[in-house]
Amino acid sequence: MPELPEVETIKLGLQKKIKNKQIKEVIIKVNKIIKIPSLEKFAAKIKGKIIRKIDRRGKYIIIHLNLEYKLVIHLGMTGLLIYPYDCKVKKKEIKPKHNHIIFIFLDNTQLIFNDVRRFGKVYLVSNLNEIETICKLGIEPLDDYFTEQVFIQILNKKKKSKIKPFLMDQKFITGLGNIYANEVLYRSNIHPLRLIFSLNKEEVKDLHQQIKLVLNEAIELRGSTVADEAYRDSDGKKGEFVKKLQVYGRKGKPCIKCGSPIEVVRINGRSSFICPQCQKL
Repeated sequence: MPELPEVETIKLGLQKKIKNKQIKEVIIKVNKIIKIPSLEKFAAKIKGKIIRKIDRRGKYIIIHLNLEYKLVIHLGMTGLLIYPYDCKVKKKEIKPKHNHIIFIFLDNTQLIFNDVRRFGKVYLVSNLNEIETICKLGIEPLDDYFTEQVFIQILNKKKKSKIKPFLMDQKFITGLGNIYANEVLYRSNIHPLRLIFSLNKEEVKDLHQQIKLVLNEAIELRGSTVADEAYRDSDGKKGEFVKKLQVYGRKGKPCIKCGSPIEVVRINGRSSFICPQCQKL
């Protein structure tokens, strides 16, 4: 699933490309992706709208339209937003049969929502409070407000929780998923099953810093296209941060710190990559 760096990368790309474009029409090929409003109302309301700016909240892309409307897109597991779309160039990797929503602009260019697994969600609302899942999102880890002291306050809400599931819980800190939770814990030398109350001050400080450092570095390199090859930015290009991953996806390979083989443990159904020597439980 695209995480904060991938969604931020797509947001930044679209902001440069589709701002001030007017939507001439929308073609919807898979109805279930449209969540709010009804299919008929969605198609009618979005016609003629002008894109004013692009925002992000957690893993949601928010496209602000005129008349206070907001087009909100959650990419799900495999969703892509591609502009401009050239199937001759991209058909080998981004198959047209998975183009489920096509936004056609007045100049006849197209923004494509492509989603292999069809878990994406699209909303058209006048108020973000209409989307319950957005209302429940926690703090943005790259906001200036996310200080070490605020991080400590958030941790104190779930002292008896395991640290990795906590980091991935969007109600507390939004945008972190499996890839980046693995990375920040490894770089902080913290085992993912450590209980929050067991972390000392220095570990908490380092973890807070690594969250910001890893996410910012990943954004600079346009996110991570990992083994499933699902993620592409708005140009259809792969994310380069995969080359900088220090633990995720490196099972059996030597730890870059101590040389021990990287191991995998299952936590809440997800693979957690650890160095058994550097990340003691």
